[in-house]
Amino acid sequence: MKKRIAFISDHASPLATLGGKDSGGQNVYVAEVAMQLALMGNQIDIYTRCEHPSQEEVVLWKPNIRVIHIAAGPKGILPKEELYGHIQEFTAHTIEFMTANQLRYQLVHAHFWLSGMVAMEIKKQLHIPFVITFHALGAVRRLHQGGSDKFPKIREKIEKDIIWAAERVIAECPNDLKDLIQHYQAPQDKIEIIPCGFNPTDFHPIDRTEAKEKLGLDSAYTYILQLGRMVKRKGIDNVIEAFSHAHHALPELRLLVVGGNLATAEDRAEFDRLHHLCIELKVEDKVIFTGQQSRDLLRYYYAASELFITTPWYEPFGITPLESMACGTPVIGADVGGISFTVRHEDTGLLVAAQQPQQLSAAIVDLINNDRKRLKFSVNSLRHVKSFTWKVVSESIAQLYAQCLPQDAEKETITQIRQSFLGSSKTFEKAAESLALGIARLSSKMVSVLHEGKKIMICGNGGSAAESQHFAAELVGRFEIPQRPGYPVISLNADVAVLTAWANDFGYESVFARQVQALGQPGDMLICLSTSGNSPNILNALKEASKAGVICANLLGKDGGEATQFGDHNLIVPSDHTARIQEVQLHIIHQLCALVEQRMANLSRKNEHFVIHNKLIAS
Repeated sequence: MKKRIAFISDHASPLATLGGKDSGGQNVYVAEVAMQLALMGNQIDIYTRCEHPSQEEVVLWKPNIRVIHIAAGPKGILPKEELYGHIQEFTAHTIEFMTANQLRYQLVHAHFWLSGMVAMEIKKQLHIPFVITFHALGAVRRLHQGGSDKFPKIREKIEKDIIWAAERVIAECPNDLKDLIQHYQAPQDKIEIIPCGFNPTDFHPIDRTEAKEKLGLDSAYTYILQLGRMVKRKGIDNVIEAFSHAHHALPELRLLVVGGNLATAEDRAEFDRLHHLCIELKVEDKVIFTGQQSRDLLRYYYAASELFITTPWYEPFGITPLESMACGTPVIGADVGGISFTVRHEDTGLLVAAQQPQQLSAAIVDLINNDRKRLKFSVNSLRHVKSFTWKVVSESIAQLYAQCLPQDAEKETITQIRQSFLGSSKTFEKAAESLALGIARLSSKMVSVLHEGKKIMICGNGGSAAESQHFAAELVGRFEIPQRPGYPVISLNADVAVLTAWANDFGYESVFARQVQALGQPGDMLICLSTSGNSPNILNALKEASKAGVICANLLGKDGGEATQFGDHNLIVPSDHTARIQEVQLHIIHQLCALVEQRMANLSRKNEHFVIHNKLIAS
């Protein structure tokens, strides 16, 4: 079943330019997973914070995807560490938007702990289940950053609350799973490991010479690449220091540092620190800082480089190693978090200790000097990343969603059942107003026919055929009054031999007319059951009955159809819905049986009294 899903990504919009302090892997994750889920037919709304007065509230971003900008705090870019104070406003406005627009989501997928707070409140107020991908955990961040961590101290407690409130938690790698259990005592059966991915349309092998020409790089040099947000924990200083050592052995080597919005104060401060380091190490003319680059250009940077280097202090997952491998560029990565999960040591690249520039430098020199090993890693990388496409990742996420929704699906089913009952109830109310007199008159006529020793014939098609036999059985046998005489009532659907013989030899259109001609006598009654009143075999039976002097009655639906032309009594159920018509027709059948039994019993008692009275007079 296709779903309407709300993504909550308070600070990471899919529309943001990548490479800034707070725009990186989470933005890519949200965008790519949303696109893949939308391709599956799901409706995705991404709720993110409004960061500029000119941003439209609702942006129709892609087919089946909307980005909804929620006002919370000043309409400007804020560091995510400062958003905790605005999260209540973000939550209130998000719920207000959902309620005002009557949006009913099957599921919420929260991204980051602040979004998890929003999802918890949505679940509390609107009863919508949620899953969460934390992307980074407060306890792990605190271990590595200590006093420099600017998030509120309450973060870890809130993260624990989110874990227990969520239906499921997505861990991006085995280390992420281990951290959730070790630091938060998260129940393991609630956690599902689903990695990040890459887009093969954006990242694929390109000829290195072509890539260098595209970027305007000097083909005389050998390039290695560091790409990502310009924040201290990414370990860019470690890469620069390692490069300075490697450069002594490899004078033609150059380092590309891609990322960082130099227009922002924090990124500028980090750039100044790193540039000063380059000057200290006397490599300022060998390290090329490019700043933020468009996503369309990133594959050229990967392809132009012999190696991709990423050595953060910690990394919950890390999408960039996958992107590099998808371009056929081997990776040297820190043996932390998701990097140790995606990079296979000595198979698709090398893993080194974080913050160990000498070890990293040795690995760089080893691989640059070993063309054969680099080629092996390149070939293996292309094979390895096939299982990490966003399509594969999103299919796993969609399966996880389905596991979270059995109760929600049951609620939908219950709602559907209730609506069906209400629909039937309304049809019954209308029928009670329009059919009561007709039912009373038809029951009287049936009693008159039976009392005069005549018979009743009944016919119908499909479900109506079954009801014709049901109707006859109740009258021949008994309905509510036991120990009464049987009434001469025949279902024209009951004789299988006659039906099949005549249909086979002469056609189904006259199977009932033939029986009416054979059995019908003046004063008998024919009751036809039909939802449409237009079945040829019903119409032919009515015509034959009219010729024979047989009284005709119809239980019909919709507009009654052509059958109404031939009916002495027409009971038309006020509905166009076949199931509703059949339900009311069954109820009419039961009412007719009850009324006929009661009146026939009264006539029988009157006859008995009359006989006794005559005997008394005669004596």
